[in-house]
Amino acid sequence: MKTYQSISAFTAAAFAALAIGALPAPAFAYLTPAPCDKITGSGTIELADGGTATFAATGGCKNGSFWGSVSFVDLATGATFSSTEISGYLWDPADPTAREICGLAVNNVGEDVFFRARLVDKGEPGKNDAFGIAVDNRVTSGERFYILPAVQLEAGNVKVHRTNRSNSIDPALAGMTEFQVCGDLSSPQPQ
Repeated sequence: MKTYQSISAFTAAAFAALAIGALPAPAFAYLTPAPCDKITGSGTIELADGGTATFAATGGCKNGSFWGSVSFVDLATGATFSSTEISGYLWDPADPTAREICGLAVNNVGEDVFFRARLVDKGEPGKNDAFGIAVDNRVTSGERFYILPAVQLEAGNVKVHRTNRSNSIDPALAGMTEFQVCGDLSSPQPQ
């Protein structure tokens, strides 16, 4: 797992555009948790078409920055995503058991992609927990998006861990909007 000490290029560009007024600043409900915590999870999910996928994820705030790692494998199609940078960690006020991790990843064909993963901790032993992911390859033609709305785990566990001293976040990062850390990629909430 990597700790990132700077804002991603994507996040920095979005922030700069907002600062000069090039983009509207939409209001969103998702926030960086205060105090910040962390989430971990791994497991297997059944896809709508009957296929299976696996994931492993961790995210949160650590030593002043966003931190984490997300990997996902769709066993039916061979689609894979592995994070290279974490640009945001969000709490859903409508569901206090849910956290979302945003960032950059590389897919199985070597493309850089944006992602937004949703993890839900519904208690132990994890049988009601959920995972979902939305990925944007930034290409305007063809198959641009891979979207898996959050679904209940077949096996595995998701766990929100209480805050501790290392879960600090720089106030400048904590004050960033959902758009600044996740772009226009929507939450992969259940349908």
